[in-house]
Amino acid sequence: MIQDPVEIRHLRYFLAVAAAGSFSRAADRLGISQPSISQQMRDLEAGLRVSLFQRRGKRILLTAAGLVFQEHARAILRQLENFLDELSRDSVQLRGALHLGIVPWLDAALVPQLLGLFAARHPNVNLTVTEISSDDIETALEEGRLDVGLGFLTRHSPNLQYERLSSDEYALIVPAGHPWWNRRTVRLSELHQQRLLQLPRSFVVRRTSDAICRTHQVRPRTVAEISAIETLLRSLAPLKSAALLPNVAQRGSRHLKAIRLRGKSLVLEMGILRLKDSSSNSLVVAFSELAKAAVPKILGKRLKATRASKD
Repeated sequence: MIQDPVEIRHLRYFLAVAAAGSFSRAADRLGISQPSISQQMRDLEAGLRVSLFQRRGKRILLTAAGLVFQEHARAILRQLENFLDELSRDSVQLRGALHLGIVPWLDAALVPQLLGLFAARHPNVNLTVTEISSDDIETALEEGRLDVGLGFLTRHSPNLQYERLSSDEYALIVPAGHPWWNRRTVRLSELHQQRLLQLPRSFVVRRTSDAICRTHQVRPRTVAEISAIETLLRSLAPLKSAALLPNVAQRGSRHLKAIRLRGKSLVLEMGILRLKDSSSNSLVVAFSELAKAAVPKILGKRLKATRASKD
């Protein structure tokens, strides 16, 4: 029996098990033995005098009490991290861990340079980057699984702060050999019944492109829906299709071309997503300030190069 019902390590271990759905997988992620984490969770349940887990085959699920404990455990750890950040603000170097979510469109264009700049300024910060959709970034921020995100600005959540960094326009991405490869512009009305590869509707980019098509009263022919961006782009040539995507999707590839579209409502905003109360987290503030200074320049150069390749 532990002397105190809950210690910090119990919160971290508990959240790891809840996220992994398995004691063994949680142990692997934490770098400890499976018997050790199992004993820690038994001690935690004994100290709290409630059952936090239930077994469904090989999977570990949370009980009703476990779900309540999960919510408060996340909040407690977030408050502790904020407190430790406050203590370290006067230090020469920031320390700690920062979890960043970024949409796949921006990953290749931004991450290498942005990580290099951040690491040079804050070498003692462990930065973890996860590539997920904008919707998933918003959910992860609200659940405490991410600290800050870089994605498209939906402004859907009242709990999040959205800061615009740059904007992009939708273009028609075509592969080499496409009948329209030598076109400089394409009217939206010409996309009616054209072969397109699409993202699933769970993506902000797809829902926005659908809205653009409705505005222009066109209905493209969807050849396939592909959730992986790189796979979608690589499939354009074999499937003899195009894609209605932001300019940045072209990524400077010699085998793809972003053709300028003529139509309305083609702008898509990109920027920082974070919790409204995250101003007390010095790591989030430091990353946000760097992103506001660096991202417009990095994306500006990338988009300028993409547009130049179309002319």
